[in-house]
Amino acid sequence: MSTTSPLIGITAEWNPFHAGHSAMIDIIKKAYPQASLIAIMSGAFVQRGEPALFDKWTRAGWAVRSGVDAVFEFPALYALQSADRFSCHAASMLHAMGVNMIAFGAESLTKDELISAASWAISEDYEHLLHERIADGLSYGEAAHEAMAAASPYLADELTKPNNLLGFRYTETILRKHYDMDILVIPRDMEHPVSATSARRELLSQKRTAFLSPSDAKQAAKLMEEGHYTDPARYEDCCHLLSRLMPREALQAIGLFKEGLEYKWAKESQRISYEEMLSATKSKRYLRSSLKRLGAELLLSPAALSSPFLAPPDPSYARLLALKREKSTLLRDLPLPIITSTAKAMKTLPKEAAAMLEMDIRASDVQSFCQKEKRYRKGKMDFYTSPVIVD
Repeated sequence: MSTTSPLIGITAEWNPFHAGHSAMIDIIKKAYPQASLIAIMSGAFVQRGEPALFDKWTRAGWAVRSGVDAVFEFPALYALQSADRFSCHAASMLHAMGVNMIAFGAESLTKDELISAASWAISEDYEHLLHERIADGLSYGEAAHEAMAAASPYLADELTKPNNLLGFRYTETILRKHYDMDILVIPRDMEHPVSATSARRELLSQKRTAFLSPSDAKQAAKLMEEGHYTDPARYEDCCHLLSRLMPREALQAIGLFKEGLEYKWAKESQRISYEEMLSATKSKRYLRSSLKRLGAELLLSPAALSSPFLAPPDPSYARLLALKREKSTLLRDLPLPIITSTAKAMKTLPKEAAAMLEMDIRASDVQSFCQKEKRYRKGKMDFYTSPVIVD
């Protein structure tokens, strides 16, 4: 891996952007003051299988005002994947953009420990143990834990922590694909953790949060008061209705459901709410988080025989969401084509790339449809909204 990092990349959701995110950016900028810092951020939908609370341009603008040089959209086809596929797509996209160092937070593991764990995970011995445990009837997660524990019980236990696990997946992808990329591990403040979940909960219940910076908190409070945010109940009703209306044969054809899960999905969709449906459908093999991603993928998949979420294409463009004006020359140095106009891109992109961008437009349309206040439910906002330029 490279030992210098003129271009550092981070993967983010910023749902919402809070003080912990700002602190991480400060650490990166202080460690590498001469480097450029870019981010790929989940757009309208986040990995947990639901729309973000605020739109992607607002969240990206907050990050640029806090020190990120440019924010690009992490496509929905990548964002709505399991943690291992999410992180693999993220590392691949950052590599395609010319990034030579990925920065991320971790609860406890160091760079050397992550490299050690990833090196074991790409070995033949690990693969043999993993498939052996799966054949014994363990779930993939349980089998992976036991296969890792064969080399290090400590690493296996620490990789149950979400940020450690994401960092491990980034590192594994880098080693497996032989990317010339380094990793920068930012230790998380576990004594004073700042949770995006807590920030969202506070915003939804109190229309404000102490976890955001003063300027961001003021704007967030205004958005909440105006009803310019995703109403979770409205979104859940969308998923619930679609699930109830889709015939079991259509669920089978779309390819998202395995091991007969479509039978259970169709049956439980008759319950009175999406929450009850998910609770009745979840199992040891299909956790609630996995089911929520399935629901999101089902809602976003166009009427086709096979969902595009099954095999997303490789990254072939980077769509700009927000940029620090003084860093505009950075765009010329990135290897991927940069999209600043959705209308122009839809006319000029190759078919496969246009289909991926179309999915992000669909995701934004769903998020807009689920806004709390009716006047913010206008569709096709991707065609009317320009990247945020911060002076």
